[in-house]
Amino acid sequence: MQYSEIIRRRRAALGMNQAELAARVGVSRNTVAGWETNHSRPDLDTLPALCDALGMTVAAFFGKERKKSAEEARVLKVFFSLEEGDRESILWQMEALRDRRAEQRLREAPPLPRTVTLFVNELGAAAGFGAALGEAQGERVVLLADRETERADEVITVCGNSMEPTYLDGEQVLVQHTKEIREGEIGIFLVDNEGYIKEFRKDGLHSHNPEYRTMTFHEGQTVRCIGRVIGKLKAEQIPSREQLNRIAEAGKAGKEQQ
Repeated sequence: MQYSEIIRRRRAALGMNQAELAARVGVSRNTVAGWETNHSRPDLDTLPALCDALGMTVAAFFGKERKKSAEEARVLKVFFSLEEGDRESILWQMEALRDRRAEQRLREAPPLPRTVTLFVNELGAAAGFGAALGEAQGERVVLLADRETERADEVITVCGNSMEPTYLDGEQVLVQHTKEIREGEIGIFLVDNEGYIKEFRKDGLHSHNPEYRTMTFHEGQTVRCIGRVIGKLKAEQIPSREQLNRIAEAGKAGKEQQ
């Protein structure tokens, strides 16, 4: 229905004339007449008062209010037929039942998985040509805890193919922050503010792809170890949506209890 028809029908159902509705809303009778003939519409400032006078919500006025089911209508009818003291008693019983059911679901639910929170760097480490890995940019994410993720401090993306077939372009690796690594370990290195993922050996930084030469350095270059690569980020280390929801609900419940 158009707004004009809603106003006219609702006013008539309540037994009001245009002047009475105008007085309740705080406008002139001509304004109400303009609404009902569709020559004008109530503005947003007037709408709450109009809906209140018509005994309806703003959502209902715009046709957005959900219709009650037969069961909901039955419950409300019985509830409002009770005396005030009985209503309070019913509400208390409903809330107690709700809380018991929530506790029961919590007891029956599988235990929450152990998790860790790691920083995921938006800037990649080049497996080939340098990628800027200066100031950290990214976000913290929740991962499932295991022997690798519990040791890691950061997740970095591989860029390029110089570490193939060990690490492929686009794969994410778990990095444990350390200033030194042993010979033969894979590390993340910062060379003149460009990040690289390479195997450390005494004669330089090695690629696993034979098409790339060993990186050696001259005096004056700045070379710094960011950390050691302890593994690839695996699908089974990423929590499912259901697990994330349960973790969030548990965290929310914990804050409410504090």
